[in-house]
Amino acid sequence: MDLNATKLFIAVVQAGSFSAASERTAIPISTLVRKVNELEQALGVQLLERSKKGVRPTYKGQQFFEQSRPGLELLEEATKTVRSAHKLAGKLRISVPPDFTIWWELLHAFQQRYPDIKVFCHSGERVVDLFEDGIDVALRLGELHTEDVIAKPVMNVEAWFVATPELAERFGHPQTLAALATYPIASWEGLNSGSFEWVSGDEKVKFEPFFSSNNTQGLRHYALSSAGVSLLFDFLVKPDVESGKLVRLLPDYPTHSMPLHLVYVRHKHPSAITLAYLEFCAEWVSQYKIG
Repeated sequence: MDLNATKLFIAVVQAGSFSAASERTAIPISTLVRKVNELEQALGVQLLERSKKGVRPTYKGQQFFEQSRPGLELLEEATKTVRSAHKLAGKLRISVPPDFTIWWELLHAFQQRYPDIKVFCHSGERVVDLFEDGIDVALRLGELHTEDVIAKPVMNVEAWFVATPELAERFGHPQTLAALATYPIASWEGLNSGSFEWVSGDEKVKFEPFFSSNNTQGLRHYALSSAGVSLLFDFLVKPDVESGKLVRLLPDYPTHSMPLHLVYVRHKHPSAITLAYLEFCAEWVSQYKIG
């Protein structure tokens, strides 16, 4: 027996007519009529009496309605229970850039939604090999230079020139990148990166930092200590700017914006856990505001 046809028969009886049932279920009248006819043929009895005013169940139809409805309702409840109990479980291996603090908030929220998913998060300057290192999804900042991955754009991250109000008053508020280059500068530098240059539009300015590090928290500490100017991610220093501990320098200059992507290997079909993570990231970032 067709359970779907039984469900539609119950909907017709409850609505009192095929047209009313069609409006409630968004199923064409012709489909409802056909399914009820098929159900009557399968049972070998007439279930409905049709008239211009609508339909009503026959004696046998009323019996079938009263006895089948509780069973179908229990079946629907059991289906919902089984589906809700089917939780994603397993391990997710991801990689994020170092000092990417907003991602800790995202990962905490992700595991609150999916408490049965265990997360390993690699964070470091080295660009991981997704296949060799067994990473499901990597978060990568800046332009991508590979075609071996599927990349999903996440957001653009801006960088702000910041200093304490005291340092800005002591050296004066610069109007150009060239003027800013004369300030004491604490700059980011990796093990294999030794070129110091700011680029804004057509303007390029070389500078020499008195302190450099690949740890942005260290650069933020130098800025907060009035030791120098730093170019830092907006999400890292926004609370300091809002509180007045830091001020933006050259705020009207074109911002240093870098794309952020989630990447995973092209030849490997993503698991349900990976897909859940990708969807969650898109949802979370759409609600996250820097400015």
